[in-house]
Amino acid sequence: MVDMRPDAVSTRLREMARLFAQRGFVSKGVDMSSAAVTSRLRTMASLSDLCRRLAPIGQRLRPR
Repeated sequence: MVDMRPDAVSTRLREMARLFAQRGFVSKGVDMSSAAVTSRLRTMASLSDLCRRLAPIGQRLRPR
């Protein structure tokens, strides 16, 4: 399970930014406000839930 506490999310985001900067990536102006990050996390959670729900259906559709 991924730790979704605000301090844990912030730590992961800072580490990703550090790694990207180290590799030469430049800032693209992504909105990092708490509302924008929360919205993206909710979207990702919804997509993950959808994948979990669709996986059993896909298994049933595979030819045997």
